Amino acid sequence: MLKSEIRTKSGTPRLYIEGKETTAVAYTTYFEERSAYLDFLAAGFRIFFVNVPMTRLPINSHETGFTPFRVGVFDEEGKEDYSEFEAAVRKILRACPKAIIFPRIYVSMPRWWTERHPDDVADTNKAGKREVLFSEAFRKDAEELLLKIVRHIKSADYAARVGGWQICGGQTQEWFYPDMRGGLGTKAAEKAYARYLKENYGEDGMPPAYEEYESVGNAVQRSENARRYAVFANLAVAKTLEGFAAAVKRETDRTQIVGSFYGYAYHSGNTPLFGSHGIRSLLDSESLDFFSSPNAYAEGRRLGIDWADMIPVDSVKRHGKLPFIECDIRTYLTCAIQELRPGEYADDMYRTGDGASVWVGPPTAQLSLFALRKCFAHQLTRGSAIWWFDMWGGWYDDPCLMDALTEMKAIQETARTKKHESARERVAFFADEEAFAGLLAGTPEILGIEYSRTEVGSLGVPCDFLLVEDMEALREGYAAAIFPSPTPSERGRAAMRLCESLGIPYLTATPAHYALTKEEMRAFLEKSGVHLYAGLGEVVYLGEGYIALHSDQGGEKTLSLPAKHLVRTVFGTDLPDTVTDCIRFTLAPCGTALFEIDPV
Repeated sequence: MLKSEIRTKSGTPRLYIEGKETTAVAYTTYFEERSAYLDFLAAGFRIFFVNVPMTRLPINSHETGFTPFRVGVFDEEGKEDYSEFEAAVRKILRACPKAIIFPRIYVSMPRWWTERHPDDVADTNKAGKREVLFSEAFRKDAEELLLKIVRHIKSADYAARVGGWQICGGQTQEWFYPDMRGGLGTKAAEKAYARYLKENYGEDGMPPAYEEYESVGNAVQRSENARRYAVFANLAVAKTLEGFAAAVKRETDRTQIVGSFYGYAYHSGNTPLFGSHGIRSLLDSESLDFFSSPNAYAEGRRLGIDWADMIPVDSVKRHGKLPFIECDIRTYLTCAIQELRPGEYADDMYRTGDGASVWVGPPTAQLSLFALRKCFAHQLTRGSAIWWFDMWGGWYDDPCLMDALTEMKAIQETARTKKHESARERVAFFADEEAFAGLLAGTPEILGIEYSRTEVGSLGVPCDFLLVEDMEALREGYAAAIFPSPTPSERGRAAMRLCESLGIPYLTATPAHYALTKEEMRAFLEKSGVHLYAGLGEVVYLGEGYIALHSDQGGEKTLSLPAKHLVRTVFGTDLPDTVTDCIRFTLAPCGTALFEIDPV
């Protein structure tokens, strides 16, 4: 087994394998038969996430019933089947014996278990009964199966090339509740919530009815019991995840990194019972080393806007954890899954239709290249790790796209070897996880937070993304703060009070004004005297010694720096090296220009 760890270097968490800093860029796919492992190996990639599911039951139990897996390790009771996983691993290692494998374990119980545990499962829309994520029986039995997988891999002939672990579970493998109702209506919920109330409030009680989360003429949650249950339901998932991570850590003698999808602090799944609003309880955990999310899917992933990280990346980094972001960028080669696995999926599942779908990529190779560059510039300037998720396979099967991914990997290699410092005024955009408990399912108010997070990406001003629990960061010289939660928690209100005491101007959403537009946030920043890097509506990425501008409008562009820098063009425009505080350049429509900047 390869030793791996995360170390913070010059303020940015970095991946180390066998004591050597390693560029954290990887590849994965769902459809192994369409994998591009060989192409990515030829491009210099060495880290590969490979799926190993406990069951082939759907990963999307709420909306579609989709499962990408043909084999689950424990589908047949008493028999373990690693064939799908190991075929992928051996394919990679035959081509490159020095490749690094990260098993991506889907922790979910097979049908024989759910049928045997009626008190520990909840009804789902598309997949029958599935485990309640805080059920003690699920925690215990799933840990046993998880450790069987880890021990099997440890004893396998490829064990020496395993470098870390990703633990997935719940709806879409992202630790949302499979029923999207927080397990309400189950015996497991009654038992666990009664214990939570007694331990935290010294009271007896029962879970609320789900109807208490539905809006009946009111915009905010008026039931204290329903608020408490929402907080419990999210923290309980975090506790489950930490338990599984701790088990893997123990089994690997704490010599390898473990991470997971978790902590979608600006996103709700349209319900306060999401499950992913508990990252505040995990950031100091010794069992989790990296946190992941996809790029947000706002507005169908159209070009011209920021595709936000769902996790609070700057809080993740402040706690020494690595943001390892899933970049599942659709391209002109993306097509309906029915064409790729004929007869396996319902005709209406993830259809590309007339193009009005997140499942449709840009119509041309050129725009697909622009999509990759935009995504890359975002992650490079955040100092995040990346895995390119070729979801159905074949999305990057074009030499021009592979050349671009090869170039981007080389840029990452260069970026991690140096530390650039550049002056910036900092704006904090705060996530308030507990505040979701004050909102109701299916309302404009709960969706307003996600709307504001998308809008803030188009201010022409870069922001830091922090949890309110990290409010003390404000003492480090922030120029302004924005609070998008219309029903702030006590920690959220404390962060506002800290702004007041430090003289930091702030803007906040309210129940009466629950969605902050880019126009009003930009006007607030102008009034607050914050440095403006570009025009309203343009996406600016800044950090790690790089600055980028993305826009759906082509033409002459300007990036205003707060001081003179040596500016070198990386891609997206034609500009000779220059020393300036005002970068003027020409941008193609939907393009991204990336520059390396060094203060002088």
